[in-house]
Amino acid sequence: MAKSATNAQAASAGAQTLARGLRVVGLLVDESEPQRPSQIARALDLERSAVYRLLRELESHSYVARDAESGRYSVGSGLIALSARVMRRVDLRRTARPLMEQLSRATNETISLHLRQGRNRVVVDAIRARQAVSHSVEIGDQVPLQEGPSGKAILAFLEPNEAAAIVDDALGTRKERTELLAALEEIRRQGYVALVGDRSPVVAGISAPVFGFDGVRGSLTITGPSDRWDKEAMEAHAALLVRASNELSAALGYRID
Repeated sequence: MAKSATNAQAASAGAQTLARGLRVVGLLVDESEPQRPSQIARALDLERSAVYRLLRELESHSYVARDAESGRYSVGSGLIALSARVMRRVDLRRTARPLMEQLSRATNETISLHLRQGRNRVVVDAIRARQAVSHSVEIGDQVPLQEGPSGKAILAFLEPNEAAAIVDDALGTRKERTELLAALEEIRRQGYVALVGDRSPVVAGISAPVFGFDGVRGSLTITGPSDRWDKEAMEAHAALLVRASNELSAALGYRID
């Protein structure tokens, strides 16, 4: 009986320590700046000595990292690597599908999911509009990033030097490059892009970027015939599309501030 009680007490203490450790990690993930042990203790209402013990244990597994000069703690490489392994297991198409179906019901236009592959974007899933006249998107199609709203939504959120290199190599004249770079800046500002006739004069599309923990991964796009799915119709559904892309990004590990 005594041994059983001792084991139960040990298990309870272990669970309490684990819960406190997770709270410490959660705080460091949420904070934009490294934290002193005293700040952590105050924020979590814990004894400073307990926080020191938790930090030492977490540091031994690289879940937190201590800056030798300031003595402040931040998220460690071990936690980042663990998060990356978890995020790689997320099935993007399965995660995106319910959101795509919501967009399909709300707009009755074609919904497509695109992933970046080098300097191209590839269609990985699509839901065709249930209308007599609609825009068809073929799964597996690859298109350069600088062409169409789906690619531009990705290109706009690449690292500036990388995006500029793609633009420089893809476009022939200085005027074309300047105009596209200005358009990409506008996309970054508003968070989506709506274009009529960019690749075909009879097709219009609106696209928003999809992010993962490591940056922009792809885009969600709504396309339709330009005489029906015009600028006004697209702008009316822009907030819905951005909300869906943000939700998908969050599921992929992207932190939206």
